[in-house]
Amino acid sequence: MKTPLSAPHRSLAFPFFVARRYLRSKHTLNFISVISGISIVGITLGVAALVIVMSLFNGFQALIERFLVGFDPHIRITPAIVASSTNASPKNEERLLMQDSLQRRITSLLQPFSANLPVALAPVVTGKIVCVNARSMQAFQLVGMESEKVRVVSGIASTVAVGNFRLESDTPNLVHLVMGAALADKLRIVSGDTVQLLSPYALEGAITQGTIPRTVRAAVVGIFQSNNKEYDATQAYTSLASAQTLLRLPRDVAQSLDIRLESASESENAAAALRANLPPTLLVQTWFDLHRDLYFVMRFERLAAFCVLLIIVLVAVFNIFASLSMTVTEKRAEIGMLKAMGANARTITMVFFAQSVLVGCIGTVLGAMLGSALCWGQMQFGWIALDTSRYIVPALPMILDWRDVITICALSLLLSLASGIIPARKAGEVRSAMALLRKERV
Repeated sequence: MKTPLSAPHRSLAFPFFVARRYLRSKHTLNFISVISGISIVGITLGVAALVIVMSLFNGFQALIERFLVGFDPHIRITPAIVASSTNASPKNEERLLMQDSLQRRITSLLQPFSANLPVALAPVVTGKIVCVNARSMQAFQLVGMESEKVRVVSGIASTVAVGNFRLESDTPNLVHLVMGAALADKLRIVSGDTVQLLSPYALEGAITQGTIPRTVRAAVVGIFQSNNKEYDATQAYTSLASAQTLLRLPRDVAQSLDIRLESASESENAAAALRANLPPTLLVQTWFDLHRDLYFVMRFERLAAFCVLLIIVLVAVFNIFASLSMTVTEKRAEIGMLKAMGANARTITMVFFAQSVLVGCIGTVLGAMLGSALCWGQMQFGWIALDTSRYIVPALPMILDWRDVITICALSLLLSLASGIIPARKAGEVRSAMALLRKERV
């Protein structure tokens, strides 16, 4: 003969029904119900804090990538350090970067990764130069490129605040410079001023031979402001030919080849294709490789913040474990009654396990909704504003990534489920006769 509980206890409906009654049946607040409430609040706050902090890190990472990728090439090819066992010299490898055959080969290899836009390539020459004027002297990094190619491989031309970005000079023996705003401020010059440039070779000759160093006259035709100190305070641009002359390099020599694709997301795949098909004496780096240390620090900070905030969820999960353990002790008589009515150990286990599931689901859903709502409000309305005179963005940047939300919710639910395993098993091991006998004695 079937007992009254023989049919419903086979499904999950009965365990969740009893678990909901345990959570809602208390007409007065006692210690166990207070702990359950604290557990829900703790999970809610922990999940919300994780969603907000992860969105904040996403916003800052996207902001940094926008500035770096906006000015740096997607891929940079440079001569690798040549092993002593090979016969090639570094200068020979540098000359390869200017060969039309090599550039055509690179373009053909990269075209599948930039289907809608042509692959942009630009030979680049860089080196340290000293700028001298009547008021000050300052060393900086000179970047030599062709004007039309700068515009397609870098966004630096669009940041010119004063003057223009015309690197080629029509006047003999006059170099055109486009300088960073912070560097121009150090030199106390403005667009239109004329300065003198000293190359390292001129300084070396003056020191070794005791002669007056020969300078090159340069006109500052533009000043750019990228809001990136690495560029604004240390770099100036000139034409490729002028840089080769100042650094005493032949016309067929370039120190790197900057490449820009249709999308930066294809950089890794494109770089892998280049490494597989180009000589090993050429080093292929993506925009991520150029700032690897910075990105590693950002990822470490993101992981550290995630682990620290996860402690809030762990404390709330421990409260679930404590409240369920005390509930099992308090409900021993009721457990015995259910077993006497036909509920087996598995059903009792599922009842208390379902209680941890309900507490975890309520807290996780509320936390995800609260954190997502606050992030969405910041993204739409900029509630936390920043001083634009000191910061480059008007509001605290946030990007809500649903993959992060799903990961946080899954982790919170997993921890909540784990907290209910031991108390639920102890509830299933309660013997009905002993529990009822103890109730009668009480």
